[in-house]
Amino acid sequence: MRLTAIFVLAATALFAQDAPPPPAPATSGHSVPIFHVTVVERTLKAVNYQRRAGPTHIDMKGTVLLPKAEGDVTVEVKSGYTELNASFRHVEPPTQFGTEYLSYVVWAITPDGRAVNLGEMIPDGSNKAKMRVTCPYSTFGLLVTAEPYLSVPYPSDVVVMENVVRPDTIGRVEDIEARAELLPRGQYTLHIKPKDLPSAGMKQNLGVSMPEYEAILALYEARNAVQIARADGADRFAADSLAKAQQYLSDAEAQYSRKTDFDNVTTIAHRAVQAASDARVIALRHNGNSAAR
Repeated sequence: MRLTAIFVLAATALFAQDAPPPPAPATSGHSVPIFHVTVVERTLKAVNYQRRAGPTHIDMKGTVLLPKAEGDVTVEVKSGYTELNASFRHVEPPTQFGTEYLSYVVWAITPDGRAVNLGEMIPDGSNKAKMRVTCPYSTFGLLVTAEPYLSVPYPSDVVVMENVVRPDTIGRVEDIEARAELLPRGQYTLHIKPKDLPSAGMKQNLGVSMPEYEAILALYEARNAVQIARADGADRFAADSLAKAQQYLSDAEAQYSRKTDFDNVTTIAHRAVQAASDARVIALRHNGNSAAR
């Protein structure tokens, strides 16, 4: 049995302003075709992971957009939540899909179509990544999408990986039709050229440690998130939230300049991203935009 997921693409106009970037790690020069369609029908298997069954495993497989990517996830239902311990391989940088894409986000898609942002997946210099996250549900399918920053409320249509049930996966595979809204590619660059985005300044920078790489990436995400929020009217309709995001970004920049605590830089920059995302949602709601639901 399979979970049939019909993803209805919902568009919204997002754009950014430029900002001076810090040095950054390598990006890919390759382009990958994205399907320009209004409705994409996909098949995705959702598993009802059973409590007290102990840990089980499910595989992740790359789509046509990232065909070499693969991974495996250990899943265990705990009391009130599900724990996932995932590892990924052959995950090339997301900037190959456009300069606005800086992040990979892992999503749990429930049978009723709810998309739950489980967190950011950051590949290292060997294109490998690991993450340990929790999900509030015990029945879901897994997707990985390319996103502009980690705090997005809905997945984009740049789906690069999806789960594949193994013969030894413990759980019930449910045959349910699910609908989930995916935001189409290009929404962040409708009113600005990709070359004018802050992230367009990313250059190859070999020899950077993983903590510093994560800090630099978080700074770029924060810069883009603040600019996107401002462009969507947050300076008018969510001035306090946008000011908080800008302050977090300034604090993160100052911390990075000292080159002492990269983990703290990442933490503060992520706060900037979240605050900017919140400001954007407030602005979109004020303007009656459906993407802010």
